[in-house]
Amino acid sequence: MPKAIPNSTIVDIARRAGVTNITVSRAFNKPELVKPATREKIHAIAKELNYVPNAFAQGLKSSSSQIIGIVTSSLYNPFYSSLIQRVSRIARKQGYQIMLFDTDGSEEAENQAIQALFSYKARGILLSAVRDDKQYQPAYLEQAEAYHIPLILIDRDIFNRQLSGVFLNNNEIGLLAGEYLAAQPESKMLILGGPANSEITLSRTAGILDALYGKKNHITIINGDYDFISQEQEVRSWLMQEENQPEYIIGLNGIITLGAMSICHELNIYPRVKFFSVDKPPGSASYGMRIAGVYHDTEMLGEIAAELLFNAIKTADSDRVVRREFFTGSLLVP
Repeated sequence: MPKAIPNSTIVDIARRAGVTNITVSRAFNKPELVKPATREKIHAIAKELNYVPNAFAQGLKSSSSQIIGIVTSSLYNPFYSSLIQRVSRIARKQGYQIMLFDTDGSEEAENQAIQALFSYKARGILLSAVRDDKQYQPAYLEQAEAYHIPLILIDRDIFNRQLSGVFLNNNEIGLLAGEYLAAQPESKMLILGGPANSEITLSRTAGILDALYGKKNHITIINGDYDFISQEQEVRSWLMQEENQPEYIIGLNGIITLGAMSICHELNIYPRVKFFSVDKPPGSASYGMRIAGVYHDTEMLGEIAAELLFNAIKTADSDRVVRREFFTGSLLVP
């Protein structure tokens, strides 16, 4: 199989296909003008070379643009929204434009977003991946390396890759939450997390359980997704049964906590339940709801993410070092 060429061009494809550069260009931009057999041959070679059409090719005089990409699984989550705002302000001051993608938790949308950024020859990418379980190993990681495009992770790590990024120390967050809960008189607790195989959920849950060990608490765990969609009905059904109703609900992110609070209002049990949240439930402060939890300074995280990205952009590949910053956050009690 032909070896892939980093930053391959239509010239490389034309040479291997035995056609002109114009024919290759037409195969991508005006495929109806190219014979099907020739078009298929060109596309096959392009795939082998990891070629990505450059959407800005006619307007660029250099091999890269002044674009940086931000790819996140949920713009609704305030954890990301304020972080992204901070990164965007820093980028503009340095003369960069932001391309922002919300993948809505879709692996396909994430891949399409990354491919689009490759085609625009983005200078670097900040990524909060759709998954953080051990099985998730997206193919675009090798492409980013081949194209020499720095990729910095935000919040969600990719297993066994040791990529630079800004992460939360999730086990320590769980321990901090568990120590607070262990000091409370309530013992019947419901933990609501993200996917059961998510390293974030596993670490936060393990920290809580470790801190509560030996306290004779009655603990139930319900997992789903971080947008509180897949587990919503299960949580509602559980809380509808009086014997299941907890004294404390612990949401492993702010959106999950908000979803549980909404259901408790719906079932008229909100006054009987206390809540603890990892990060602030969206809009809670506006309604005077002060929820105990482990909260994070997301603007500071955005500053560090931007620093990692722009340092990587300015540093030659051979001189880049992996930087991984971890944060626990602050325990806030009303």
